[in-house]
Amino acid sequence: MEIKDVLKLLPEGYKEACWETKAMSRRKGIQDEETLLTLCLYYGYDRSLIDTQNYAKTFLSVDISDVGFMKRFIRCNDWLKWMNEQMAIERNEIYDKPEKLKDYRVMAIDASDIVSKGAVKQTWHLHYAVNLFTMNSETFKITSEETGESLKNFELQQKDLILADRIYATITGIEHCKKSGAEFILRLRNKAFQLYDKDKNKIMLVDLLKNVGDTCCDFDVYYYSNEEKQLKPIRLCAVQKTTEEKEFAKENLIKKESKKQIKYSEDTIFTHDYFFVVTSLDNTFSCKDILDLYRLRWQVEMVFKRFKSILNLGSIPTRTASSSEAWLNCKMLIALLIEKLLSTVDFSPCEQFSEESLERDQNVISFDFGLLFECTSI
Repeated sequence: MEIKDVLKLLPEGYKEACWETKAMSRRKGIQDEETLLTLCLYYGYDRSLIDTQNYAKTFLSVDISDVGFMKRFIRCNDWLKWMNEQMAIERNEIYDKPEKLKDYRVMAIDASDIVSKGAVKQTWHLHYAVNLFTMNSETFKITSEETGESLKNFELQQKDLILADRIYATITGIEHCKKSGAEFILRLRNKAFQLYDKDKNKIMLVDLLKNVGDTCCDFDVYYYSNEEKQLKPIRLCAVQKTTEEKEFAKENLIKKESKKQIKYSEDTIFTHDYFFVVTSLDNTFSCKDILDLYRLRWQVEMVFKRFKSILNLGSIPTRTASSSEAWLNCKMLIALLIEKLLSTVDFSPCEQFSEESLERDQNVISFDFGLLFECTSI
């Protein structure tokens, strides 16, 4: 495959959008949209400005300075963002959904930090949602470090089903889902928020888990809605971890205590022997269905592993906010192109993995995007 074949994967209308977003305003120096985008992708795949300048001159017959290219690259930010948005909403289902999920858009949500290089550190957050049955990016958002991880960073809609980790299990996140008409399965932290029974009595999570064995248990509990000022029902599904998972969780807690110089409470240590989530799904879905569904969330972790290991998305080489944002959007475009290229890989999202086994598994799908630029031109 050559770079010209990759450009065919771009959304319809990308050439017109190049002019509408002012990435190009005249045909001087860089004569066409494909050449400009090829240079952006080349630079985005961890090439230096000097390398990009030499590539432009040698393979694309474009004489442009490194400073001149950076100015053009920054102007491409809105164009890159437009292409990302268009590619993210392309939905080509490649895995059959279970009958119960046929009406749902099932998304795993997470976020990752991206830090700039150099003396002045600049941190960005990538908030990301992957569709588990297309394996494509459903939506993402790049923000400054001031914006924390929250479900409110995502525009949700009716019949969305959100799978997310402990940090997203808050009253605010739950009410955002409710207001949007979305369903959710969220892993819960100990004391994330107060639980109640039907008689408005407070419930301790530890007391509920003491009744849980190696068979799934389902509890009808309540939380206090800040918006409606009343108790609202929610399901809590739990199961005891295997011996191996307990040992792994215990080792992780010891490491965290040492790193953060803190001592976890006995209750928190106890809860780490269990796997539990809260959900808005009704009894159409059994307790086992809920826990099995949540385990699909590991796919978004694999996405971040690909981003950071293959795309080197963990650090930013640019210095200014405008160039950093353009670089991040370029990286995301490369990621989306790779996702589209890999969309026919025979790999089922329904394979069962625990989060603990995922943390031990460092294998990721490999695809060297940089090879497309070796001794080729458009």
